[in-house]
Formats: sequence, C-alpha cells, structure tokens
Amino acid sequence: MAKAFNDKKLGLGEPLASRLRDFCAANYRASALDVIREALIEHIDRRLEEPVMRERFEKARRDRLSLPQKIAQLVPKKGAT
Repeated sequence: MAKAFNDKKLGLGEPLASRLRDFCAANYRASALDVIREALIEHIDRRLEEPVMRERFEKARRDRLSLPQKIAQLVPKKGAT
C-alpha cells in the first residue's frame, strides 16, 4: 500500500498538493513519490529533446562528474589501413 501523502515534506503548496493527492488516489492509490518520479523522467526526457537544453545538460553532467570537455579522438596514421 502507498505511503500517506505528506505535503509538508514536499512543500508543493496549493493547488498542486491537492491535485497530486487526487491523482494518486485515482491512479490506483499510487504513492506520491512514484508519481513524482515518473513525471520527472517524462519532463526531463521531453526537455532534453531541445538541442540547447541537451547541450547545457551534458555540460552540467560533465562538470559534476569532472569529465573532460572533449575526448581525444584517435585517427589512423596516414597510409595505414
């Protein structure tokens, strides 16, 4: 069974808190956390379809993970097969 909804913890405010509560009840008593996770995945995936947002996302991820901005590319020596 889903955990009880706790808007104080989420701090969503109204009317969003009531909408989430009602949606969870209508969605086979889904937990608020499961609904939020699903919504975030869908939202992020949709926004990352925008090239500028994708570029900013990838830069933020590289920065967070301390990855190099460019990865060296190896090319064959001239005349090599």
